[in-house]
Amino acid sequence: MRKPRRYLAIGALSAALASLVAYAAQPSLQRVLSTPHTAAAATDRPQSLSPATPDTARPPVGIPIPLPPLPPAPGTPTRKDVGDPDSFGRPLKWLGVTQADIYLSEDCSLPEYQRAGAHCQQTSPGQTTFFSFQDTASITLPGNAAHSLLCYWFSPLLGLAYENPGAEPVTAQLRYRPGLTIESEVLRDPSLVDPGTGLPFDGRLSTAMSSSEQFHATLLGFEQRYESLRDSNVCIAGFLTRRSLVDMYGLTEAQAREVFRKPMTIRLDVSGSARYIPEASLTFGLRIVGD
Repeated sequence: MRKPRRYLAIGALSAALASLVAYAAQPSLQRVLSTPHTAAAATDRPQSLSPATPDTARPPVGIPIPLPPLPPAPGTPTRKDVGDPDSFGRPLKWLGVTQADIYLSEDCSLPEYQRAGAHCQQTSPGQTTFFSFQDTASITLPGNAAHSLLCYWFSPLLGLAYENPGAEPVTAQLRYRPGLTIESEVLRDPSLVDPGTGLPFDGRLSTAMSSSEQFHATLLGFEQRYESLRDSNVCIAGFLTRRSLVDMYGLTEAQAREVFRKPMTIRLDVSGSARYIPEASLTFGLRIVGD
């Protein structure tokens, strides 16, 4: 009678172990409920076998997306490319403003012509009057004020009183020619020679401005007339550049750079002539800009 009981006990134990293994192989109800997306993932798994459309295609997780190649860095422009590579891309700098006051009068002793900064040339009725004034206005720049170029804005304001003292018609005229003188300690080197004069610069060089003008007016017998004129113009290539110091004035590249690194003074000179204009007011505004 004992033998069957032992077999029953062993069978019962085997059944219990089988049930425990089967239960362990089943997913936990708590684990399923705590992972909401498990069911969705299970239902999505068969759909992943179909081809992805362009709108829903995604790169595999963990694989970096390659960036598009950067455009090549632009090279330094040449003189052939832009004409002035030294100033290419550099910002405009405002470097100062000044004003010259010049008068033509039959009487330069009047108080209004004696004030500081005024320049007066006496005129004679019916005669051509010549005038030439140096240093009518100036601007002094500190070292390194500009990199490689200086340019001007030039604004004349003219008041002209015409007069014909005779009975016959005549032609009145005014001509003026401005220029700039640049002073720099670099130009004091006695080995530097001005190609325009064949002499040493002696600390300064002169350059013309593309701002010369002339005016003509026909006057009837004994006619008197007053006219006011104004305009403005600017330089394009620059009245002083590192390139012009080398190509036109014979400086080395190092000397040209040094001119811009050192302080310099720019002075405005004005010359000209007038006929049948006994009284005139010539006001010249000068602004300097650079890079």
